[in-house]
Amino acid sequence: MHITFPNFISSDRELNITYNYRCELYSRHVKKIPSGYVITEFLPDVPWAGIYNTISCAASHHFRDGRWMHDTAPLEDYARFWCGEGDPRLYSFPIADSFLALSRVTGDASTAVSLYPRLKEIYKAWDDHRAVCGMYRQHCGYDGMEFSISGDGLRPTINAYMYADGKALARLADLSGNARDAEHYRQAAEELRKKINDRLWNERIGMFGVRSDTGELQNVREQIGYIPWIYGIPDEGKDTCFPYLLDKTCFLAPYGLRTADASHPDYRRHFDHECLWNGPVWPFATAQTLTAVIEYLQTAENPTISAADFMGLLLTYAASHRDTDGTPWLDENMDPDTGIWLAREILRGRKDYELQDRGRHYNHSTFIDLVMTGVCGIRPALGNRLTVRPLGTSQEAFSASDIRYHGHSLSVEWDQKAGLLVCVDGKKEYTCAAGERIALEITL
Repeated sequence: MHITFPNFISSDRELNITYNYRCELYSRHVKKIPSGYVITEFLPDVPWAGIYNTISCAASHHFRDGRWMHDTAPLEDYARFWCGEGDPRLYSFPIADSFLALSRVTGDASTAVSLYPRLKEIYKAWDDHRAVCGMYRQHCGYDGMEFSISGDGLRPTINAYMYADGKALARLADLSGNARDAEHYRQAAEELRKKINDRLWNERIGMFGVRSDTGELQNVREQIGYIPWIYGIPDEGKDTCFPYLLDKTCFLAPYGLRTADASHPDYRRHFDHECLWNGPVWPFATAQTLTAVIEYLQTAENPTISAADFMGLLLTYAASHRDTDGTPWLDENMDPDTGIWLAREILRGRKDYELQDRGRHYNHSTFIDLVMTGVCGIRPALGNRLTVRPLGTSQEAFSASDIRYHGHSLSVEWDQKAGLLVCVDGKKEYTCAAGERIALEITL
């Protein structure tokens, strides 16, 4: 199957190279199976994967990036796979929210609605991870975040995902005409949202964090503390943590965002394992954090960081997609100070290990979605309203064309002198003069 994505070009060469690379990388991971298609995380088969080399850990990223494909039929198959042959609970995975994220771009929620009964069962099955307090417990390794400093317990990850799935199920119940279900899931989500704010907010470090099995909040700043913003969970006044992303003594490093605060005593503590989440740069975490930054900047009235700050972080992320010889490359985790791909380096030192380059062109994060929703500012939503609020206006220029959205073809162009131009189906043009926090609201 020929996979195509929107065209994108900007005044930043590294951003252009990485965008095109990520489109090509994604296409490599679209795999034909007897029942249709799935999306893989690793190119070579790995022993811990499920059927067809599938792994639920990064599946939400697959839906967010893949929803911008011109033909999203493979993702419709992928959704049905996770409700059938696949194991959606091997790792934490906001499955219902991921399906709805696809629908917000295509404008068609029929597949998600048809899978609603199965999604309810999957949501209910997670009760086996619920603590007495009603929140969800997870092992950090089954969040896909091995050897994190915060460790196991009530984690912002799985609890934010379950909140998102509750909200998504409520929306699908509405679309299915089931008002009773909709109210049940909305109430469950709201109760969990309050508990996340009350029990996982750590005033001492000014971030969301993990409450361990002993009941103590772990005093370490980690990127997982930003995940609640992806789903609109935080109460007002909890956004003072965003400047930490610009702090070189905390998260910001020459080659990207550290997964943990560099000033913590256990930062990059040695373990005999190639996958450590106690400080190295992980594209998985970077993608989640930048998605949170996008949602925060698009909704906050007086944000503590700027759109230009977002672009700085995104451009660093783009530039990190390189091998040592400068060619486009993506692997598992990276040394934040040297840019060396750590897991690959460690695995190559194990002469008897057959999968020394298992992480080549690793599909474990998003990038296309960050460009479409962040740089271009497209706000995917069900309904006939299109909102475009670009965060890439610190760039001299950018242009995205042949964007498939709700059955229409869009183009989004920005020029610091001319302003914003959005074209729908090559006919209707909408413009906005250059300025701060510009936006267009369009009825399709």
